[in-house]
Amino acid sequence: MNPVSQTGSKWIFSDASAHRLVSDLSGLIGKPKNHKIIAAGDLNILYGYGEYGSPYWKGRYDTIFDRMAALGLRFVGPQAPDGGRQANPWPEELPENSLNVPTFHSNKQTPQTAARQLDYVFASESIADRVKARALNSVEEWGPSDHCRIMIELII
Repeated sequence: MNPVSQTGSKWIFSDASAHRLVSDLSGLIGKPKNHKIIAAGDLNILYGYGEYGSPYWKGRYDTIFDRMAALGLRFVGPQAPDGGRQANPWPEELPENSLNVPTFHSNKQTPQTAARQLDYVFASESIADRVKARALNSVEEWGPSDHCRIMIELII
């Protein structure tokens, strides 16, 4: 989503689109507990935007994860160490203790130099402990897209 033209801004508001998705998910949840939903995809936002990132964008991005948690949908990954390889070199906007794994590369990057995680998996609290998410983000696994594939395993 872009701001109205009168602002003169060239920003893209990915959080606005993600909020619409969260609102649509709300309609699938008919009770506060014991629902069984796995939601995954490209949100085009950053998780855990640290002290080196913008407080403005951190606040906006965090609201998506907060709303998902309020619905009873826990963020389950992918996250290091078992959710894929981490970026090298490390992105300056993330704190050093971040568990993010790159899932996207720009047209100026390759899978090897990918640095940003834009893809996420959420699961209902009732099943979240049994859901594992892994970014297939090694150079060999990446595939033809600018986003790597995400493997989601439900342990029965």
